[in-house]
Amino acid sequence: MSEEEEPLPAPQQGHDGELLLYDYFKHLTTLALLTLGGVLTLAQMADPADVKPWLMIVILVMVAAAGVCSFGGASEIVRARYTAQARLKSLNFYRVAAPSLLAFGVGMFLAQFVDSLD
Repeated sequence: MSEEEEPLPAPQQGHDGELLLYDYFKHLTTLALLTLGGVLTLAQMADPADVKPWLMIVILVMVAAAGVCSFGGASEIVRARYTAQARLKSLNFYRVAAPSLLAFGVGMFLAQFVDSLD
């Protein structure tokens, strides 16, 4: 039984993209925290000879920076809404930087993990 795809609904009047962006930032903050916990847990269980400390520091900094950017973006939306002032232009930077840093950090960790399997 197959279902036909329904077209996306047209944007409604009063559609608020900031609410979507706020949820996105909350999601990225959670992912960054979970990733930090996973990286630290797996690093402790790995053989110390296989773990490159400088690379682990870079990975942790990138993932932590992703969390800081996503939390900063969510905070900026709350500040702008609460004070009824305009959003800062840095919000777009946070929107791009947070997932990029998280992706690079996870990618570097996976590369180090696969390298240690030899």
